[in-house]
Amino acid sequence: MNNKSKSPRRTLKQATADLGALRLMLGALAVLMVVFAPSSSVEAQRSGWGLIATGVLPALGPMVFMVLLLDMLMSRVFMADADVTGKRRYRRAILFDGAMALLILLSWLPFLLALLAEA
Repeated sequence: MNNKSKSPRRTLKQATADLGALRLMLGALAVLMVVFAPSSSVEAQRSGWGLIATGVLPALGPMVFMVLLLDMLMSRVFMADADVTGKRRYRRAILFDGAMALLILLSWLPFLLALLAEA
């Protein structure tokens, strides 16, 4: 008797293939923004490697956040005309983008609140 049945669980390789290379790179950028989230107490440096952490990455953070939201919107638009498997794929993409955007927002929240307090 053959007890090997097809499992409904997806492998990591299948899940990453469904997300696509560009969306995975966007996720990697989002993780980079989370790791290097600016602190409200760090002063900006104008030269050397400190410029990357205090100048370039804080400038890229909002852009990556907005691109994640745009990708969520476009996934929802494409989901309207997709078949059942396509809808499942786009739903996973929306959840992935939403999780990445939420991570960025939570990690940047102290910095954003400090900016609001100064204004």
